[in-house]
Amino acid sequence: MPWALVGLMCAVLLSTVLFIRRSAVEASSLVVRGMANVLMHAGLDAFREGTGPPTQQALQAFLEAHQEGGLRYVAIIEDGRVLTSVGEGSLGEIQDATQLRIEKGKGRFIHRLRKPRPDPSTTVSGAGGEPLPPPSPPEPRRNLRIGYEFEPITALELTDRSQHLLVIAVVSVMGILGLTFAFTRSLAQREALATELERGRRLAALGTMSAVLAHELRNPLASLKGHAQLLAERVERDEVLRPKADRVVGEAVRLEQLMNDLLSFVRSGELRRTGTDPNEVLRAAVEATGETRVEAHYLPGREHWELDAGRFQQALENVLRNAVQVSPDGRRVEVGVEREGTSLIFTVRDHGPGIPKGDEERIFEPFVTGRLRGVGLGLAITRRIVELHGGSVSARTHAGGGAEFRLTVPARGV
Repeated sequence: MPWALVGLMCAVLLSTVLFIRRSAVEASSLVVRGMANVLMHAGLDAFREGTGPPTQQALQAFLEAHQEGGLRYVAIIEDGRVLTSVGEGSLGEIQDATQLRIEKGKGRFIHRLRKPRPDPSTTVSGAGGEPLPPPSPPEPRRNLRIGYEFEPITALELTDRSQHLLVIAVVSVMGILGLTFAFTRSLAQREALATELERGRRLAALGTMSAVLAHELRNPLASLKGHAQLLAERVERDEVLRPKADRVVGEAVRLEQLMNDLLSFVRSGELRRTGTDPNEVLRAAVEATGETRVEAHYLPGREHWELDAGRFQQALENVLRNAVQVSPDGRRVEVGVEREGTSLIFTVRDHGPGIPKGDEERIFEPFVTGRLRGVGLGLAITRRIVELHGGSVSARTHAGGGAEFRLTVPARGV
């Protein structure tokens, strides 16, 4: 499944859940305000009569009547002072305020309980224009307020469910991404394994063919080479025939080298590992290639590494010869060995044209070469030898120009 499609699905899922979450929060706010409005009208209806503050028993009855709906605390306030209260809770800092506040899952608000009666001062005239004595004024109602603290149960449940839905959505998205990553990685591993198996089948078929050809060509080639050398000795003084005889000998030698390369490529995978100093292996490969064309950098001290010294030297020589051939005259090939953690790294850098983009893996295939002379077995043999040691070979074009090869060999048993 493409990552873009998975990302789109996850984005849609999260967007939907976030929208539901936002809607639930807005709905919760409306539920809280509605509950506050219901309690306010209930309080006005319950304590409308009378001039003094409601009794403790009346407040307790009111609390019990609305406790199931979430009411937790009721208080009668006059001039910012609590006269009487029932329940567990407080009004906090809103004793002199009128707005609804919601803090820590609790709703708090106050409102006026009764309006004070006006004190009449208007004089009423009787018959004959004489003023009547003013009636005795009724006892004025006190300016009382009632405060509530309540728990908006429905709103909290709605918010909690939306929160749970958001958590489930996040976990689902993480699960989808995890499964997609695992599936993609498994698919990539299967493709790599299939590619490796196909390469192994091709190499096995190639090895069988190469072994048969080498076996069939060895004796005729040895005979051809021997007779050509005898012929060259016989016509040593003949200026016309001697170059031709030498060419026959040279071509026979080239065919012999090709046959040796084929045999090296199809050799058994058995290694003869011994405790070997990597510096000595590198030094022998440099001497075989030509010290005047190679600049070598060695490990600072002696180390013992489990290597098949002869075959690994051959692997290094193949890379060094290629590097020398592609580097211009006057430029030395750079080769070095160093340790990185538990691995040994051999690096070879030339100053040639580099590696064409996309050919970083292809150049290690058998019979792939960019030179006019050669059959393209050197790098294939190198990779086979390094892989038999449990390592890997990589190639890239260096930022400063030329190609860089890295031969990585892990410690045995790592």
